[in-house]
Amino acid sequence: MAITSAICNSFKAEVLQALHNFTASSGNTFKLALYTSSATLNKSTTAYSTSNEISNTSGSAYTAGGKALTSVTPLYHLILRVVTLQMHLLHRLLLQLMVV
Repeated sequence: MAITSAICNSFKAEVLQALHNFTASSGNTFKLALYTSSATLNKSTTAYSTSNEISNTSGSAYTAGGKALTSVTPLYHLILRVVTLQMHLLHRLLLQLMVV
């Protein structure tokens, strides 16, 4: 099979359950791993796998196991603005549906 570009369903569910800490100073470590085109990765992938991960045999700077991403603390006031805007748009949509 091939790699399908997607955010894993398990990760989306865990984010909604607040299981991950994105705070820069004390949060979880998130890593990015590189794979060959022979890897089978898709939205159903639930965990890191070494199967078909790129190795450092070609002299590249990549180390198997993934490279840690730089963490930035989320700006909650910006998230609140987005949610408020979405609620406003939903309210307008509902009002339009009631008029029809």
